[in-house]
Amino acid sequence: MMKRCVNAARLSPSAANLQPLKFITIRKNLKEIFQHTNWAGYLDWEPNEDKMPRGYIAIVKKDGEGWDLDVGIAAHSICLTAFEDGLGTCMLGAIDKEALSDILPIPEGYSLELMVGMGYPAEKAEVTEMDDSVKYYREGEVLKVPKRALEEVWIQY
Repeated sequence: MMKRCVNAARLSPSAANLQPLKFITIRKNLKEIFQHTNWAGYLDWEPNEDKMPRGYIAIVKKDGEGWDLDVGIAAHSICLTAFEDGLGTCMLGAIDKEALSDILPIPEGYSLELMVGMGYPAEKAEVTEMDDSVKYYREGEVLKVPKRALEEVWIQY
C-alpha cells in the first residue's frame, strides 16, 4: 500500500517536470518518530500507542531544485491514494526536521520537507460549516472540522 502511495506521488505533476522529490517509507521506530511530530494542536490529545500512525512517508526534496508546490501536490496524491485504500492520513509540517533528519536515511543533498502519517482512523471526522473559528474540535467521538461555505470561496467569472 505504501508503494502505491509513493507511486501516485511519483506520477504527480512537477514544476518544469524537474521531479526533485524522493520518498522515504517508515514502518519502524514509530514511537521515536512520533515524538518529533506535533499533532492536533487545537485538541487536548495525547494518543496512546494504538492511536499513533502505523507508518509515515517522508517527502524529501533535492536542495535548490524544484518548487515547494511539488511537495504539497505529492503529499495530496499520497493522501488520496491512502484514502482509496481505507486509510486515514495527516500531512505533518509541524515536525522537528533536524531531529528527524538525524534518524531517517535522507540522501545527501536532500532536505526533509513534509511527512504524511497514515493509519486506520481512530474516530469519525465530520465537516461543519465554519463560523468564526478555524479550530477543529470534538463532539463526543466525532472530530468536527470547520470549513468555509462553498459560496464564500467560489468566485464565478
